[in-house]
Amino acid sequence: MRTLIAGDWHLGTYSAATHASLAGGFLERARQEGDLVVLNGDIFEGLFEPVARAEAAHPGLAALIATMAGAGRIARTEGNHDPGAGVHQLILEHDAVGRILVAHGHRVDPMHGSSAGHLGDRISRRFGHRAVVRGAARAVETVVTGVAATHVDRFFRRKCRALVEGHRCDLGVFGHNHRQYLVPGDRYANAGCLKDASLEYLLLDEAGPRLCRFGLDDLGADAPAIP
Repeated sequence: MRTLIAGDWHLGTYSAATHASLAGGFLERARQEGDLVVLNGDIFEGLFEPVARAEAAHPGLAALIATMAGAGRIARTEGNHDPGAGVHQLILEHDAVGRILVAHGHRVDPMHGSSAGHLGDRISRRFGHRAVVRGAARAVETVVTGVAATHVDRFFRRKCRALVEGHRCDLGVFGHNHRQYLVPGDRYANAGCLKDASLEYLLLDEAGPRLCRFGLDDLGADAPAIP
């Protein structure tokens, strides 16, 4: 059985029109091919609006996730935008790789545990339905990633590698920073995120791990409509 690891979809009432189509097409193809899917946090947006409202905006997709989970074809971890959506972390056993830790990664993000981070989360959860609040949050994120992207990424990867070593795993697959990453010999990997034109994910098969994308061209004209 192949394993597909994906996360950071942030689906909700404010997500782009193509996002639900890509997510639904990705899951439907995995279901048809008998793959196991690990949804690695932040699937439905629960920071700028209640998770229940975000799921209600995509009932077909939420139903597909529930059906696949009930059949043992989906496992979930939680992220900082959807706490409680799944377990904190998973450990997979893979013949070609060894022990693989799967976690969203937000718990090793220094901003997540800081007083400023907690304040930002409280403001977002209470006023995130307002466009000005969402815009301000994205502006701050853009500034941070633009000015200190290299420093922040290095720190995040270092903390994630320490987590992998602490659990005596051979590889760790994370999300959270929305940057797809896989380098031979590095214990840190990132499955990527959902973008307007593609859904990034990490594939585990008999050859080992590799980064992949599910794009609009993969949907096909006969793809089922999954709102």
